[in-house]
Amino acid sequence: GWVKDSHLSNKSLLEIYVIDVGQGDGILVRTPDDNWHLIDGGTTNAKQMTKRGTVNFLHWKFKKDMRLDAIKLENVVLTHPDEDHYGGLINVLAGDLGDGKKVKVQVSNFYHCGIGRFAEDPELGKAVPGEVAPFPRGNKGIKRKGRFITELLDGKTDFAPPPRKLKGSFADLAPLVAALPGNVQRLSAANRYLPGYAPGAGAVTIDVLGPVVETFGNGKQGLPILGGESVVRNGHSIILRLRYGKARILLTGDLNEKSQQLLLSYFPAGAFASDVAKGCHHGSKDVDLRFIEAMKARATVISSGDNENYAHPQPGILGASGFYGRIVRTPRGEKMPPLIYSTELARSIKLNKATRVRVDLPSGKKSVEAKDTEIKPGSAKYRALNRTYISTKLIYGLVNVRTDGKRILCATKKEQGSDFDVKVFMAGTS
Repeated sequence: GWVKDSHLSNKSLLEIYVIDVGQGDGILVRTPDDNWHLIDGGTTNAKQMTKRGTVNFLHWKFKKDMRLDAIKLENVVLTHPDEDHYGGLINVLAGDLGDGKKVKVQVSNFYHCGIGRFAEDPELGKAVPGEVAPFPRGNKGIKRKGRFITELLDGKTDFAPPPRKLKGSFADLAPLVAALPGNVQRLSAANRYLPGYAPGAGAVTIDVLGPVVETFGNGKQGLPILGGESVVRNGHSIILRLRYGKARILLTGDLNEKSQQLLLSYFPAGAFASDVAKGCHHGSKDVDLRFIEAMKARATVISSGDNENYAHPQPGILGASGFYGRIVRTPRGEKMPPLIYSTELARSIKLNKATRVRVDLPSGKKSVEAKDTEIKPGSAKYRALNRTYISTKLIYGLVNVRTDGKRILCATKKEQGSDFDVKVFMAGTS
């Protein structure tokens, strides 16, 4: 085949892969400088229904698709210490593909929000009372007086050995963080930019908009306690905004209502305007609609899973994302409504009933009619195999985003065949 010269360009794309990790987040980013960045890793492989998670996708991408000898990541960013975000990083940093298989992994930098998971109270770190100065953008619902976490993790020595014993699977992650990456660092809005991606350093600028570390008392600093422990963990997610040409991509972690109010108290609403936004907290209803309005995303991508008790994504959030989103314009000038993607909705399976079954016996393999067999799925009763639907094909709900700084492409795999459903629209603030 032939490709027209006019269709070729020397300009690299900004590539974003919202990996289908079930209930959780896992996002792989390739910047035009040919560096790869992983933001969160979903839950552990052991807790995935397929027993395959982020590390398996990375193995396919680096080893099988690009034919490299290792998974090579410039930056790994853990937005916050919830297991559906850090669990899969245990497999990634250990290079553990499951079934005893290993892959070589190289990581230059590991960034995190500073909140730990300690075995003894206070689990998220010691806190002290204080009061901050008036908010730069006015009070959007957050009190100036409260308690602030000052016991924050930072470099490698905070992970191994930690200042206090760590809890559960976070304790499994810590020694891997201390051992593999060359650099480990806490990240907050005070950094302003992801190291190496400040304006002028390259084609892409990566802003750090959260978490907001507040100053109180005589120069003390800490993360405000916004509510219960889960609210605090989620609310202080690392928030990244990627800028490439006219394109704006916003990665929001698990922001909730209180943290969104805090951000709007410190940043102008325009700071969150985006062409593509990752939906906050898997489509949870715990949001401030003023923040959804501020994002005014042309495309919203929600990462969520099946068989969870949160009913994510919530219908009201899907509606709000469309209602407050901006009209999409195609390269031909045609108008489309705002786009909403979900890894859960993009995922599909093909169901069939068995006709014959092959079993291994001491005397050799034997083939029998499915109607003559029964199975016991999980805790259910035995049922006839020929009357039981089984999954014979799985389409992962990967959502692809690409941009050259002018146009943005979003694509998901079609349920049949090998084609993709592709939407292309123009980037920009108008």
